[in-house]
Amino acid sequence: MQALSRPPAGPAFTGGSAAGAAQRRRGAAVVRLFPKSKTDDSAGIGFKFDGAMQRWVRDDRFIGKSLTTVTPLSGTPYVVWPLMHTYLTQKGLKQVDEEEALALQRKGHVIVDVRLASDFKIEHIEGAINVPMFRETAGTSGWDKVKRVVMAGLVMKATERDPDFMDNFQKAVGNKRKPVIIACAVGGTLDTIVRVASTGKSCKDPDRSFGRETRSLKACYELLNAGYSNVVHLKGGLSQWRYDGYPTAGTGVRN
Repeated sequence: MQALSRPPAGPAFTGGSAAGAAQRRRGAAVVRLFPKSKTDDSAGIGFKFDGAMQRWVRDDRFIGKSLTTVTPLSGTPYVVWPLMHTYLTQKGLKQVDEEEALALQRKGHVIVDVRLASDFKIEHIEGAINVPMFRETAGTSGWDKVKRVVMAGLVMKATERDPDFMDNFQKAVGNKRKPVIIACAVGGTLDTIVRVASTGKSCKDPDRSFGRETRSLKACYELLNAGYSNVVHLKGGLSQWRYDGYPTAGTGVRN
């Protein structure tokens, strides 16, 4: 249920202020601003969440004032996507297509699918292992219950970040130097430039000020931030892998 986890537009929500306290009393998301020493990754970049378009947009009026961490009404705190995008870009995260991923897999890279275990069971990239970054919502608060009801109405699962993701990843993969390819359903991209098919020209896409966020890219952020040194991202995810006819496995049966 995106409305419960999306931050408000602009930098107005600050957890420690009187305004922040009033917002908490109204049930709004609580946002904490880190000191500048902890926001070096976003130096010189301003951004806000456009609630109308449901996307992050670049806005340098908010340099030094932008949100860094959001505590949603249901689930655990998380770093906002523009900071993740900036960090991954600065780190030079390698993004590969299906052909490149298959070649790397044959050379020893482990493909790690971060989707829910139930989705992995139905279908996954052949040879991949599963370490879910999210889990089905486990909380019992009023907002957790609302999220379950709303998502059920959309025939979807209510999910939240799995607090044990990093521990589970370490158990499954082991050595932080082990080469891994991170995958999810749709892949996503850090690219902010798109190619216009009709003209063959490239241009900046206003809808992609910070690429296209996905769970696999968020997982890459968590892993690189934790010291994993050989992380690669599968751009097209399982959907493109399947579409291009690469091998998959699974039961094919949805409960």
